[in-house]
Amino acid sequence: MRIGSAVLTVMMALALAVPAAATNTLTRDDGDYEHAVPVVVDAILLRPMGLMMTALGAVFYAFPVAPLTAITRPSDLGKPFKVLVGAPARYTFVDPLGQH
Repeated sequence: MRIGSAVLTVMMALALAVPAAATNTLTRDDGDYEHAVPVVVDAILLRPMGLMMTALGAVFYAFPVAPLTAITRPSDLGKPFKVLVGAPARYTFVDPLGQH
């Protein structure tokens, strides 16, 4: 029981420390961002996943989200599109390799 409590306490402490460590490694002294992900990993793994998420977001937007939004708030029809389709498409096709 004590070992489990100790492990849980250490995991919680590390979970709080990880965001602080991430903010220190992403920026350089000149304010430019370092490559957070190697370009090869981004090109081979993450971009195909971005393409897949763009397609899944488009399907999910077309069937349940768009009709419900059109019925309830027709003026906000573009907001879920930006989140479900626009953001993954921008990541996949516009953002430079290795910038995420």
